[in-house]
Amino acid sequence: MARWLCAVALAAVIAAPSEARAQDTEWNRYTLEDLGGVYIRLEADEACEAAGVTASSYEADVSLRLIEHDVGVLTLEEMLEHPALPELRISLACASSDNGASGALAYSVGLRVQQAAQMLRDTQITLPEAVTWYSTEVGVSSTGSIVDDIGATLMTLIDQFAAAWSAIHEGGSR
Repeated sequence: MARWLCAVALAAVIAAPSEARAQDTEWNRYTLEDLGGVYIRLEADEACEAAGVTASSYEADVSLRLIEHDVGVLTLEEMLEHPALPELRISLACASSDNGASGALAYSVGLRVQQAAQMLRDTQITLPEAVTWYSTEVGVSSTGSIVDDIGATLMTLIDQFAAAWSAIHEGGSR
């Protein structure tokens, strides 16, 4: 059963078109303009936690990588004071058909920028959490290397986000 789960996860990675795994268009990059930074919210599901993958183990690396790429990292207070409420929500999810007994785990890492948005047709309607940019990757790992594999995937997605951020903030997209 674990081999079947791993095969399905691998097939999903190969078969999924890039548009399904990421939304990084000129329009999506435009939504990053003038944010000044993002608040980072990292979440790991129970299956990841059981495998030793904790959200807190990646927080410092994510913050450092964003700062290195000139992406502002906001505190919770700064985010709440910003009219857009800009948040980079990172979700880590793991799955095993047999509680990891076979040694294989499927995982997904998702990044999405959420911010407040206002409807054009009725400006009285405001959405506090509209997803304006996202990217997701899935993979399969052994239980012994799951922490490193998720970390590597996460840093790849952070680099993608930082490239989108830089493109709009350095005048590359408009």
